[in-house]
Parts: sequence; C-alpha cells; structure tokens
Amino acid sequence: SHLNWSDLSRRRRSPPARATPETREVSVTFDDKTTRYFILASVIWAAVGMLVGLLAALQLAFPELNLTPWLSFGRIRPLHTNAVIFAFVGNMMFAGVYYSTQRLTKARSHDLLSKIHFWGWQLIIVAAAITLPLGITQSKEYAELEWPIDIAVRP
Repeated sequence: SHLNWSDLSRRRRSPPARATPETREVSVTFDDKTTRYFILASVIWAAVGMLVGLLAALQLAFPELNLTPWLSFGRIRPLHTNAVIFAFVGNMMFAGVYYSTQRLTKARSHDLLSKIHFWGWQLIIVAAAITLPLGITQSKEYAELEWPIDIAVRP
C-alpha cells in the first residue's frame, strides 16, 4: 500500500466526476449586509477606542489633563481596553463569523436575528461606554463591567 509520485500525479490529472442531480450546488444569496454593518461598526469603534487610548496616554504624560473624575485616567483606561477588546475586536470577529458561516453551511443567516444581534451588541458597547466613565464597575481588572453588562457580553 505504498504510493509513489506517479500514482499521485495520475490521480490529480484524472477528470472530475460528473455531477449528478444529488450533488449539484445549491444557489444561496448570502446576507452580507450584516457583515458590512459589523465591519463598519468595528472601524468606528476602533477610532473611538484609539482616541480614548490617546487621551489616556496624554493624561499619563500630562497629569493636568485629568480634568474631571469621569474623564480621569483611572476611568478612561478601562474604557479604552473594553472599547478595543469588545467593540473593535468583537465586531470584527462577528463580521468574520457571519461571512464564513454562511459560506461553510451554504445557508443564509436569519435577517431579523442578525439585526437583533448587531444592534444588541452595539447597545452593550454603549452601555459599557456610559457606565465605565461614571465609575459604575465591579472593580476587577479586565472584568470591570457591571454584572448585567458582563452577563450580556459573555456567552
């Protein structure tokens, strides 16, 4: 049962099997709109997260930029890390999942459920962006979000 290179090359050059009615490809129109929404949201949240990161870096270099308690470094840094992790990376991850899963399964995603997922995820991000600067946190490093938001973020 030893194969040599000539056997492999012969197999590679053999004509493809004829398609029978059972093996024909099914045409599916994919929902790429949801993928585009997640990519657009990822770009927007990346800009927001990086601007917040820039503010945090400037506050480290120039402490006089810590103007108010809700814009101080101690509240801006968790906002920056959560924005980059959940808003930027999370949206991009979901875009990849929506794009690839439909093609792998050859099935269109459900339009209403996709919209609920997209807008629900954006609502979670906005809730985090509001509560973190206000100091409403669990005071745990990299798990700062309050429990309702924390539960919504984790599967």
